Amino acid sequence: MKVSQSAKEKTKIKILESAVELMTIKGYKNASLREIAKEAGVSNPTIYNYFPSKEKILYAYIEWKLIETKQVLQEIEDFHTYTFREQLQTLIETQLEFYLEDREFVTQIMSMALTPSMGTMELIYRSKEKFTEMVSEILDIAIEAEEINEPPFKEHMPSLFWDYNIAVVAYWIKDDSEMFENTTQFIDNSMGVVEALLHSNVLQKASDLGMFMFKTHMLSSLQKFSTKQSGFSKIKRKLGEVFDGK
Repeated sequence: MKVSQSAKEKTKIKILESAVELMTIKGYKNASLREIAKEAGVSNPTIYNYFPSKEKILYAYIEWKLIETKQVLQEIEDFHTYTFREQLQTLIETQLEFYLEDREFVTQIMSMALTPSMGTMELIYRSKEKFTEMVSEILDIAIEAEEINEPPFKEHMPSLFWDYNIAVVAYWIKDDSEMFENTTQFIDNSMGVVEALLHSNVLQKASDLGMFMFKTHMLSSLQKFSTKQSGFSKIKRKLGEVFDGK
């Protein structure tokens, strides 16, 4: 009997929930896929069909929480009336709310990500697609509404916000203030700086300066290369004349 997509999704979520619970108790290294399968009430072949390795579970967990975050944002009726800054802050803060119930597990992920030999950071960066899609949409709406000017290198902005998001999560897991007030303050202040930059022409000026320096350097390099080539051509011509007996 063919299993429906809805049933597959429920099984996937069940496995993820069991993995988070088991890895929180035993640690990522000590929890095996077979143990996770038993905890989730699925067979060993089934769990390997969904997650061939524990690394895939980490990827799927981050993606799962981003999907839930997007669903919450879509359910906010007046979300489209929020400012660019308010939309981004809501996105990041909503994501943290979903991470809260699994804070110990997220702490493990970030701890492994900061360990060079683990390679977890690369895995985290591969799971950024859902986040950057949301940021791209928010950015496009703000530009279309003329709330902000189109920033230089716009195509790279969503990835930069993903880097910022990682920094916020890293700060949050270290935050022991009441109700994570320090994290809220950190987000508010840092987003204020981002907003100020996007509303000013600083980024454009920096881009213009960078392009000027690049073009100047390239022209200088091309001129030097051209001079060298000219010199090489003269030497080659002289050597040809010698071998030709001229």
